[in-house]
Amino acid sequence: MAWIWIALTFALLAHLLFRSLLWKTQTKKKELPPGPRGFPILGNLPSLGKNPHHDLRKLAQKYGPIMYLRLGFMPTIIVSSPEAAELVLKTHDLVFASRPPQEAMKHMLYEQRNLSFSPYGPYWRNVRKMCTLELLSNAKVKSFECIRREGSAYASLDRATINLSGKISSLSTDMNCRMIFGKKYLDEEFDKRGFKAWIQEGMILTATPNIGDYIPCFAPLDLQGLTRRMKAVSKVFDTFLEKIIDEHLEYGKEQRQSKDFVDVMLGFMGSNEGEYHMDRPHIKAIMLVIHRCVHFLF
Repeated sequence: MAWIWIALTFALLAHLLFRSLLWKTQTKKKELPPGPRGFPILGNLPSLGKNPHHDLRKLAQKYGPIMYLRLGFMPTIIVSSPEAAELVLKTHDLVFASRPPQEAMKHMLYEQRNLSFSPYGPYWRNVRKMCTLELLSNAKVKSFECIRREGSAYASLDRATINLSGKISSLSTDMNCRMIFGKKYLDEEFDKRGFKAWIQEGMILTATPNIGDYIPCFAPLDLQGLTRRMKAVSKVFDTFLEKIIDEHLEYGKEQRQSKDFVDVMLGFMGSNEGEYHMDRPHIKAIMLVIHRCVHFLF
């Protein structure tokens, strides 16, 4: 049995080496910025140590402010000067607007259906327009004045010495949750670990370098155990978001004083008319990002 695994390992390495050499041959035909030569398969990943920003600075001093690296099979352009950054972020911003696919976004953010990570295009523009008009416009902010008044009145009742920063943060979180989800959800309604613990777990998984992002054929193997943890985080949040959607569908907006953002998105679900084509994964992806921002910031 052992010889079968040895043969498969050699076959995989030969395949990866062939792909690496083929990639190198193809990129030679393109005009690329200067950069260090990479290793087969791994590219320039071995050049980055515990402090990648220090290593990139040293490489930029040698190869210039616009530098080409190959991280596994992923071509990467490194810019390290104000002028180069302006070219990327301003002059040619539409070219670089989309984020590359990542395993974390695939498993935890509904395959990049949200506003933060979805590719630049008609869907992203329509979701951005919907969030702007239905959540952040002056008319919508004014329509939730009663929520802000109730929260302010509640906060002013406590005459004891208080942590003002904590009170303001809690008040802001409560009001945002009511505007988006219709009510404030407690930790007990989410999971025994609480909101912030799972959000922090998701942040850690998103920031951890994943070999599957750089060598995609390794992704199904989950060599670092990250995919298993991502699926656990996704399952917890998906259960919670399904609960919110089911509650809105069951009770309807008639039993609430004003229509929240979930009601707005559900109003577009299943409709083939207009700009917004929404289904449950899209709604959950947008809710999840807004939910994370609210609880992570406050």
